[in-house]
Amino acid sequence: MKFRFFKGDITQGTLKTISDDWYKSREERDEKLNQIFATIPFYDHWYGSETSIYGIVCEDSNPALEAVKADKGYKLEKKEDKWIITPNKRYKSGKELSQKLSEIRPILQKSPEFSKFALRRLNMNCWVGFGDRLYMAVSGVFGDTFIAKIPVKGEGCDCDEFPEVAECLTEIKESEFLAIQGK
Repeated sequence: MKFRFFKGDITQGTLKTISDDWYKSREERDEKLNQIFATIPFYDHWYGSETSIYGIVCEDSNPALEAVKADKGYKLEKKEDKWIITPNKRYKSGKELSQKLSEIRPILQKSPEFSKFALRRLNMNCWVGFGDRLYMAVSGVFGDTFIAKIPVKGEGCDCDEFPEVAECLTEIKESEFLAIQGK
């Protein structure tokens, strides 16, 4: 699989606007999430990803844990010194937790991780399939440098054509792409 690599200054122009917008969307997201999490006394973290939630993480040291263990409305799974709590929807407390998780999911999905957010805004989101593999565009920030790695559709590949490169980006070699990351 072939890739093309790009860089740009995150402190200038379009990339600065994208970065600022992402941070603003994260602040709004966190405010909405914190309002919901404040209603869950056993909440220490969420179990899932940046865009999805499967349950609530409760630490062994959380004083609310004993009440959760005694409530049949919750399913508990021990992972190291933490508990993953998911709803048992046959009981009122489980239905309430399920409803809260359902409220959280769209909030998380509306504010994706920076890579996906930035590439969408630059119109450079790209997926290329080759055989049983799927390659996707990724981006990140190191210091003041925005970097992106975009797959190139070659012979025998399907999915997206290569996107138009945003004016704020400069194409670089893979060696520079790796050097920016300290590799």
